[in-house]
Amino acid sequence: MPIIRATHSASTGSSARLLAPRDDALVVECEQGPGRFEAVGGPFAQWTRTVDECDDGTLREVITYRSAVPHWGRLVDVLLRRVVRSGVDGGAAPWWSPPDRLNAHEANVLGLTATLALLAGFLGGLVTQTLTFVAKDLGGNTWTQSVSLSVIRIGALFTLGAMAMADRVGRRPLVRWCLSGAAIAATMTAVSPDIWTVTATQTVCRGLVAGAALLLPVICAEELPAGSRAFATGVLALSGGLGVGMVLWVLPVVDAAPWAWRLIYVLALPILAVVGRCMRALPETRRFEHDEAEVAAHPQHMRVNRFAVLAGAVFLLNVFAGPVGQLQNEYLRTARHFSGTEVAAFLLLTNTWGFIGIVAGSQLSDRRSRRLAARIGLVGYAVGNVAMFAVSGAAMWAASVFGSVVGAALVPSFGAMLPELFPTLRRGTANGMLNIAGVLGSVAGLLTTGALVDHIGYGRTFAILAITPLIVVGMVRWIPETAGIELEVLNPDEE
Repeated sequence: MPIIRATHSASTGSSARLLAPRDDALVVECEQGPGRFEAVGGPFAQWTRTVDECDDGTLREVITYRSAVPHWGRLVDVLLRRVVRSGVDGGAAPWWSPPDRLNAHEANVLGLTATLALLAGFLGGLVTQTLTFVAKDLGGNTWTQSVSLSVIRIGALFTLGAMAMADRVGRRPLVRWCLSGAAIAATMTAVSPDIWTVTATQTVCRGLVAGAALLLPVICAEELPAGSRAFATGVLALSGGLGVGMVLWVLPVVDAAPWAWRLIYVLALPILAVVGRCMRALPETRRFEHDEAEVAAHPQHMRVNRFAVLAGAVFLLNVFAGPVGQLQNEYLRTARHFSGTEVAAFLLLTNTWGFIGIVAGSQLSDRRSRRLAARIGLVGYAVGNVAMFAVSGAAMWAASVFGSVVGAALVPSFGAMLPELFPTLRRGTANGMLNIAGVLGSVAGLLTTGALVDHIGYGRTFAILAITPLIVVGMVRWIPETAGIELEVLNPDEE
């Protein structure tokens, strides 16, 4: 448990500040006795601050604290050390923190969902990062992979079923079932005899992973304060990206032998134990429990116009994003002749910088406008990735970094809006149906790419597909602004 000790001069201003309970963007204290304070608000499982007068007239301050964030707590404790010591001037939240002061329950939920997002990122990233090597071992070209990835999108039916059930039985049990089932399916992929068996097991795996990945932002939206929902979505995106990055950490093993990709899938098995531990600590959302109890008195309905606009935007975005995400490794291996190690290095060294865009995008989304952040992200994502597939050498690396950093602003902004614009007992179903729209967009994009690449090349193909996210830039004007607005205000049926 971190302990901070500091000695202060006994000036009038310093004494008054130290001997008064703190109330800033980080913590709210209550005086428990002379010179002793404990937290009554803030993201802490424990907080005690004592102030004693020394013999030389100085004041000795001792702060003992432990964040309420599970699994990530030691990292969070280190990151908070400076502001724990000095406080937050003016009461305004620092640029890197959520705009709202979180309490211990909210910090606990955010930490657990971040861990689950990491697991989902790892499971979901397996086929994306390894399919080109699976095809090399079991047989298959770009068209085969495009068809396989399109078939895998049928798993969206599993996603829709899971999301609809989450509106009936709760978010918590569905997250458990989805991630446990996905881990089992991924482990079965390791013993697949041909590429179509890989396709079948990954259809189940990806469908269930998508269900969990969509439910986690729903949990955060329903549990965290209105002004910090994009921040939470950004944290989940960073954790999920770390999970995908963990696949890249072990990707060089594929260079050892043609069949070595199977070893990566075996790593999915220990995830079962981690999921079980997380789910024992994760509570059901209070909004779901309240609304489920009141459903007879307060029927809830989706707004068709909202759904139509979001479905169209998600479809068009994925016409471009689907091929970018799924065929990048194939492009690097076949068009740029990268080895497995080189592919991993490229993705890690260019995509890792996306955290800058996620942090900036989440702050812009929460503090100013979801729609502005989404527009910036859409343009950056389209421009950067078109350039990456069109150029080579250092320019290709720079274009990928640009697309990752600027495009990442889309993640917290757009990701937060999807669960915000529907009432609690329709939120899961609506997002499951939006996932179907995204899957259809990915399939359309993958099949178009598979048909065009061999004739006009990667650069021209992706330049054509980039028209779709640019159309979404214009569609954003029809999506309601949700920054800082309570879910019950956005969805009057919940009142």
